[in-house]
Amino acid sequence: MAQLKAGFAKTDITPLEPVWMGGYDLRKAPSDGVHPGEKLFLRALVFANGATRVAFLEADIIMFRDHNAWRARISQSTGIPASHILIGDVHNHAAPAPDPQANPAWTRQLDQTIVPTVEQAIAALRPVHIAAGQGSSHVAVNRRAVRPADADTYSTFDENNRSQSYGEFRTDHPVKIHEFAGEMRLGANPGGPIDDTVQLVRIDSENGQPYALMIHYACHGTSLGGRNSKISAEWMGRMESYVESQAPGLNAIYLQGAAGDVNPRVVGGLDGNVDSIETTHALGEEIGREVLRVYRALTPEPATPAQSRIEVVTRDILLPRTYRELAANFRDPAVHAPTAAVRVGDLMWVTFPGELFNTIGKHVKAACPATAAFLMGYTNGYIGYFPDRQAFAEGGYEPAVSHLAPNAEEIYMREIRGLMREFR
Repeated sequence: MAQLKAGFAKTDITPLEPVWMGGYDLRKAPSDGVHPGEKLFLRALVFANGATRVAFLEADIIMFRDHNAWRARISQSTGIPASHILIGDVHNHAAPAPDPQANPAWTRQLDQTIVPTVEQAIAALRPVHIAAGQGSSHVAVNRRAVRPADADTYSTFDENNRSQSYGEFRTDHPVKIHEFAGEMRLGANPGGPIDDTVQLVRIDSENGQPYALMIHYACHGTSLGGRNSKISAEWMGRMESYVESQAPGLNAIYLQGAAGDVNPRVVGGLDGNVDSIETTHALGEEIGREVLRVYRALTPEPATPAQSRIEVVTRDILLPRTYRELAANFRDPAVHAPTAAVRVGDLMWVTFPGELFNTIGKHVKAACPATAAFLMGYTNGYIGYFPDRQAFAEGGYEPAVSHLAPNAEEIYMREIRGLMREFR
């Protein structure tokens, strides 16, 4: 029986010139620099068992495009089947997205790194021992806040989208905006649900030396708001660099989760908060300390033949399209959600191509036939927000812009359970 191997590589993809950053409509100009000491990276982690390989790619950016084209190019170069290639982003709102029109030079810069980074990870393959564990963190907070009472305010419904004090709608004569009690708005909701689990997969070289660490946590990369004009790796980049600084030889890779309704507990522009790179760093180091606590308690052991086995099952899940979009094209009533489930021994990863609400993400993990299960959002595509049924009833930003109908959650979970039955 072949031995489980892993290989890691990362490439600096920090923009070398001003770029258009994504995530906030408030911005109307390109970036004007990089926060001191900050870098954006593309990271690749490859698992192999004999000829069977699976590749995880994560970039410190707001969004990938053309996932399938890139999977095909990586497959052609490396021999890894496209279905075994998972391309995700950390959903960082202080970073750009590849766009040949808006960001041509940086898009070429990124394009030139993707295949070589995977090839470097393959070249670095070595026998490994692995262990999984979890802790918890409240760096994240539910971001769907109900207005408690009628109020008149100069703040808009989303100060990172439109504002009377900043950007193209700035005015010296602001008007008061009436907010009704019970309306759902973007803002910190400490009593709302989140997935507070910090899930780790520790990967040591065969000789017991630290090698790689997969970090899973569900939280938007939005501690810096729309008034921030400089590139940053956000709280998750600070977490990775902090962990690596405290564990020499370790290579950290953060994989975003079901963060559709989850923000950092401090977001620049919301709830009276201002953009502060110091706050971003503090959030990253706070969760980094929890990562290190759990990491140091794990003891990787040699994998048995069963624990070395790699399996991948894919399914194109069809979800019902929201009613308001049906009139535009009644021949297209479904939204495609390409999904991959990857099992490595007792561990399982399930992908979602967009912004899944945390409650649904927890249901997916619970449905997995594995000792430890992980949800990877923003992976292998992007179909926007996937609110749970309760959120559709409550209203607010995410349901308003979702392409999905309120009954999508039940259909999705039925398909996920069917996908899980395909594993032997």
